[in-house]
Amino acid sequence: MADPRLIDYYAILNLPPTADLVGIENAYARLSSELAARSDVDETAVDALRRLNEAYAVLSNPGLRLDYDTLLFGEVLEQEREHLRTFQRRRHVVGNVVAATLGLLVFVQAFGLVYLGRDEIGGLLGRVLSPLAFLPFA
Repeated sequence: MADPRLIDYYAILNLPPTADLVGIENAYARLSSELAARSDVDETAVDALRRLNEAYAVLSNPGLRLDYDTLLFGEVLEQEREHLRTFQRRRHVVGNVVAATLGLLVFVQAFGLVYLGRDEIGGLLGRVLSPLAFLPFA
């Protein structure tokens, strides 16, 4: 489970987690200018600006962002990996069942052909093997 004390920097910058660096920089520039203009009048704007700077510092650094995303989305990623492993196992089982079914179908058809044509096959084998009758092992 994600750390409940973990601050959602994407929400602070009002961005989706898929945002690229340009989007992060644009959001930071827009929000920081708004908060800086309000900081003289509103005391909460100073705290919001501090959180905005912290969010930008983490999300604009690729290494820090990767670590942050791993903490924030680690559980979701693990669930997705488990879902993928389950899907692959099911696909493997279904493939084996289909292959076994096709193999059984071929066997049944071959057996049916041999059963229905045993007289013809016996005659054919007799004609093929009759010249070999003089051999000591025949």
